[in-house]
Amino acid sequence: MEKKERLTSVSDAAAILADDEEVKNQVEKEIEYSQLVNTLIQMRVCKKKTQKELALLMGCDPSKISRMEAGNDLQLKMGDVIDYASVLGVSMSLMFEDTSLPAASQIKQHVFAVQEQLEKLVTVAKEVDGDEEIVTKIHVFCGEVLFNFLRKFGDSYDQLCKASGRVVPVIKAVELKQEKAESEEHSCC
Repeated sequence: MEKKERLTSVSDAAAILADDEEVKNQVEKEIEYSQLVNTLIQMRVCKKKTQKELALLMGCDPSKISRMEAGNDLQLKMGDVIDYASVLGVSMSLMFEDTSLPAASQIKQHVFAVQEQLEKLVTVAKEVDGDEEIVTKIHVFCGEVLFNFLRKFGDSYDQLCKASGRVVPVIKAVELKQEKAESEEHSCC
């Protein structure tokens, strides 16, 4: 009886089906080069727009939308991506990431970008001028972001500690403080 392999990715399946390990690399590369295209398609679908409707809004032929969504990120033109997002009512940010920088510097850039987005919520909270429901939702959301960040950071930190042979219980203390803060938050609201 033949031993069944456990597939862990689409690229693994493609390699097995093609009986060629190089196919795996090609599929992985195509997936990597199609992240923006996939995001565009997901946005369009979430906005419940067809390719034809989107083309009408963009003032182009539906075949252009079809070609954009059938290609990969390398084939897209920045102006088309901006138009696509704009007619869907989605704003776009562009962040340049210098992968030659140390990982710590790259992480700092991302942390600052998240902080900038959270500051937008602070502005919204100020603008609603006393709408307690909205302010409460923003407050809860920010607490969830903080909790999730600490939890994910804690998981990564634990993995680092295990990999380096060090055991540092600091993260567990942070999680306990967060759980206590959450329970106090729920009791005061």
